[in-house]
Amino acid sequence: MIRTVTTLVLLAILALATESFAQSSNSSGKSTDEINIANIPEGSIIVLSTEDTDVPGYVHQRYAYNCFGTTQLVDYYGSAFDPKDASVLSRERGICVRQHFNLDDGQQ
Repeated sequence: MIRTVTTLVLLAILALATESFAQSSNSSGKSTDEINIANIPEGSIIVLSTEDTDVPGYVHQRYAYNCFGTTQLVDYYGSAFDPKDASVLSRERGICVRQHFNLDDGQQ
């Protein structure tokens, strides 16, 4: 009886550990837990993953943007872009400022 219970507990622990490991992997090899804000310069974009979509010319990207000392994770669907492009960085900076100062809902 004790041997059966011990075996079941061990199998449950191994099953949970295996499931957790399977969920933590992603295509880029980077985990969002591994993102260190010190490694992302203020106002820059770090691409975490890029996947092609069924629509030609469109991608699914996940990237991080450093905004006022916090990392904002973005899940983007659209045409491919250069993360160093000034117009892309300007757009992200504008979104960041509006969110930081609550300008989207009319508050300041």
